[in-house]
Amino acid sequence: MKLGNRRTRAVIAAATVLPVLLGLTACRGAKPTTPDDDGGDLRYGAAPAAHPDVTLHPDVVIVAGGSGVVRAVTDGGLTWRLDPDAGNANLLAPGKVMFVTGRGVGRVIDARRDGQDLAVAIGPVDITDVIQDGEFTSEQPVSLADATAYQFDDPFWSHPDTEPPRSEPAATTTLDRAPATTTNALTLAGSRPVTAAAPLTTGAARPGELEATGFCCTDGVGARFSYRDSGLDLSGTIAFVMEQPSAKFHLVIDGSTITVAELRIHGAAGVRIQVDATTTTGQNVHPVAFVPVTFSVPIESVLGIPLSATVRQSIGIRTGFSAGHTTIRATGEYSLGGTMGFGYANGRFGPRWPGGLQVKSSLVDSVDGTSVGANALLIDYDVKFFVGIGAVVFTAGLYAGLTTTVGITRGSSIGFGGLQGLAYREGCNRADLTINARYGVGYTIPALVAKVINFFLKIFNAKPIAAEGGIPNPPPVVNLVNQHWVTNRPVCQH
Repeated sequence: MKLGNRRTRAVIAAATVLPVLLGLTACRGAKPTTPDDDGGDLRYGAAPAAHPDVTLHPDVVIVAGGSGVVRAVTDGGLTWRLDPDAGNANLLAPGKVMFVTGRGVGRVIDARRDGQDLAVAIGPVDITDVIQDGEFTSEQPVSLADATAYQFDDPFWSHPDTEPPRSEPAATTTLDRAPATTTNALTLAGSRPVTAAAPLTTGAARPGELEATGFCCTDGVGARFSYRDSGLDLSGTIAFVMEQPSAKFHLVIDGSTITVAELRIHGAAGVRIQVDATTTTGQNVHPVAFVPVTFSVPIESVLGIPLSATVRQSIGIRTGFSAGHTTIRATGEYSLGGTMGFGYANGRFGPRWPGGLQVKSSLVDSVDGTSVGANALLIDYDVKFFVGIGAVVFTAGLYAGLTTTVGITRGSSIGFGGLQGLAYREGCNRADLTINARYGVGYTIPALVAKVINFFLKIFNAKPIAAEGGIPNPPPVVNLVNQHWVTNRPVCQH
């Protein structure tokens, strides 16, 4: 299938702060700064346009009318409700690829009339399942600073009834690979975990939920978080600091195969952390949160394809309190400058990552608090940058991301003169910082999300979706930083 229309310059000026899970339904609640006549393009995405230099896969069905034929998006973004009289809507059937807007792209799982609507359930697709031939380039770096904030509704799969498996979400997976010293402190804290579900919270968090509010993008991307339950009052901020952030990309698809790919995110500047935790019970938690706000600057179509740039965030926290009436406070900032991203050609990847870690504000020197026992906190923060098609859960294209794990250990104050040590808030501190990088071409869905969505897809007797897709043999995770710092006192060096 050919698309034929004028070529427009590639302008990437988008950064979407969204969770590792995010539903398209939420786009209806967006408050765009420059809406079209009815705001549809900003809620649901721009329509594809024809261009002679682009060939789509034969399975692709372009539904005419773009956002104007989208009546609603439900089921956390899995079901698109369309005008059944829209051009080509009658061709949508299981196995086809729906392409109605830049966000409304996916493999059709089910399509049926529901009242006055055509309800189309979709699953993920690779970008090569949509585009067979084409070359797409951002000709100049475009600022990511002027992003528009959108508030998303809660997708149904954001409230799983069961405990999130530790091996699945990115946040808790990294926590299980935490530095040994902090992990030991967590183990010594006992086995009384209270696990929160993984909700998206749009207002004040309910007890047992980790609330996360995203921010972006002038000086970086990050989230403010809080948790209040089980005698624990915890709050903080974590951010990937950026200076004048911008993005560039280049993508060549030939015969449904990626032959050249490049993604560069400019302006990486470091990591900033602040956390304050107080417990009266010593009970431990390890919740995961998916940031419910998206920030976006619409991208003009490139050869008629409405690409977008997004950023997904998730946060995981694990506490390791060994006693009640404990307080831990800490702040720190570390610089890490340069460009992040990768190049791909001739079947090989070449990563590009920021380096030159410098301590701007020492986390270990800032740790404060009192306790009769050793205590620890682990904060795991995951941020991924995408450029491609689709939205929220089903974004496919080029991606690069960082997972930052911060471990904070506060030793017992009793070891510093008993009650006098408590009175003077004495203690040995340790701070661990690990930053891992991931990149590739394709799509990635958090395993916990895939698990819940697959339960939903059973309704349609559909095959389970995979958590990842794209170029075979993706590159391994790259460790950028793995350092720790200990209080500079002889008694603390052992």
